[in-house]
Amino acid sequence: MKIAVLGAGISGLGSAYLLSKKHDVDLYEKDNRLGGHARTSQVEEDGKTFGVDTGFLVFNLPTYPLLTKLFKQLDVKIENSDMSFAFWDQKSNLAYNGESLKGMYFQKKNIFSYSHNKMILDVLKFNKKANEDLENNSSDLDLSLGEYLKDYSKYFKERYIIPMGSSIWSTPSDKMSDFPARAFLRFFKNHGLLGVDTHHQWLTVSGGSINYVEKISKEISGKIFKNSDVISVVREDDKVILIHEDNSQSVYDKVIFAMHAPDALNLIDEPSVDELRILSCFEYKENKAVLHNDKKALYPDKKVYAAWNYKTNGKDKNVTLSYWINRLQNLNTKKEYFVSLNETEQLGEVIENISYEHPQFDAKAIDAQSKRSLINGKNNTYFAGAYWRYGFHEDGLYSANTIAQEFGCQL
Repeated sequence: MKIAVLGAGISGLGSAYLLSKKHDVDLYEKDNRLGGHARTSQVEEDGKTFGVDTGFLVFNLPTYPLLTKLFKQLDVKIENSDMSFAFWDQKSNLAYNGESLKGMYFQKKNIFSYSHNKMILDVLKFNKKANEDLENNSSDLDLSLGEYLKDYSKYFKERYIIPMGSSIWSTPSDKMSDFPARAFLRFFKNHGLLGVDTHHQWLTVSGGSINYVEKISKEISGKIFKNSDVISVVREDDKVILIHEDNSQSVYDKVIFAMHAPDALNLIDEPSVDELRILSCFEYKENKAVLHNDKKALYPDKKVYAAWNYKTNGKDKNVTLSYWINRLQNLNTKKEYFVSLNETEQLGEVIENISYEHPQFDAKAIDAQSKRSLINGKNNTYFAGAYWRYGFHEDGLYSANTIAQEFGCQL
């Protein structure tokens, strides 16, 4: 069977790799590189060149089983990483590192701070209730996150749970209240975030995620087209036709849209009623990222640095987050390397500016996820993407694997 895969992020690469086991698969990517959020920048320091990841950074064995299996099949080298979290409110100059009790009380003033201690007590209260609600399938899980959190202090919400959620899903803080509580808590539970000693060992791809992208692309059976000029996809009874900018055509038996939902809708000629109704439920937000060496993006004292560093000025609702790459990728370098999202300050020592789009989850999007079967496989068309679950690498690969299963090619 001849299959076209449109989009070369993890969903497209996974689809093309798995289906290549039995079929002739061509992969189309609109950009000049493969990988999507698996994006590695090459940096030079003192005559040495090394890879720095700016998108996909970490995974773990318990909650990324498919990605773990894929990396084993491809013989991708991995190493330990971590996902510690630090918070800094510039307005009140309150900061903490959630990695340890010492980090929580890094600022001595917090020892006697009512608001800080109330936040910590609410963390314990929240973890206990969330675990119980998930175990008992409580009706509270049907609430929005904002409704679920109504009985908790503003200190807990503004300094812990909302910043954590905003950081994980790259979502503005004022939008996190719309997030469905069930999906939020289930994710926290699965990732070991609902306990003091339940955290998983996080891992990263040695040398950068480009290493898995290069290995997986070599296993694709057909051709790979970068800078794709596909402008439309026409479906007929027994075939799919890709229309190119010069009006030439490429004919396939099946097509897989491995891209953001709105982009898929834009390419489909005469989308069905169900395709329009379901795919239009998924919205995305652009987040500006910058790779740099400027320490002023983080709290002034390096002792409070974490892998993920959330910063707020009390005004801007966009998540301002800095990843400390030295910690995440175990870099042995003289300089400190950071990837900052939506940084409002003017930064020096900028290496690269990047733009990412992340799915935004609300009740409408979560409901649409359950309707994927109404459009997947219809009209010789399939849809792969992380937006069908939680929005992460494992989810993109999961969606690819569900498609491959229908063709007898699963992981």
